[in-house]
Amino acid sequence: MKNTLLQTTLFIVSVLLASTSIAANNKQAEIEVSSAWSKEVPESSSVAAAFLTINNHSTKNDQLIAARSPIAGKTELHTHLHQDGMMKMRQIESIDVKADGITQLQPSSFHIMFFDLKQVPKLGESFPLTLQFKHAGNITVNVNVESATFIPDDMNNEKMTHHH
Repeated sequence: MKNTLLQTTLFIVSVLLASTSIAANNKQAEIEVSSAWSKEVPESSSVAAAFLTINNHSTKNDQLIAARSPIAGKTELHTHLHQDGMMKMRQIESIDVKADGITQLQPSSFHIMFFDLKQVPKLGESFPLTLQFKHAGNITVNVNVESATFIPDDMNNEKMTHHH
């Protein structure tokens, strides 16, 4: 009897631990980040930018609230605004990621800025970028360095959400 109770208790604890692990993995799988890229910048540059696609597979809204990369001293979320007849780049606190939607970070819209570059990304290389979401937590992706004229295939996706 004692042995059966111990086996049952161990089984229940195993199931609970497995369920917690599966839930944590599914929570991150709700947010999918793809097509992360950066334009090649001159060797003397102290700034660079990254662009990417965020696909929220969940039924809950989320927010991108921060980003970081070892290539930069400082990393910020940015957008472009039309103000006084001019386009101006501004730092923002977060980027909304709508439930069951796609949010695109792209030139002249939302993007991630890298300041005080510790390493200038070179054409054909990649570098890590960690994105921090309010609900999904941290997701790390590799950012591919592309030519200055690069346009990704998914920039014309009809399901994209653009915030201006």
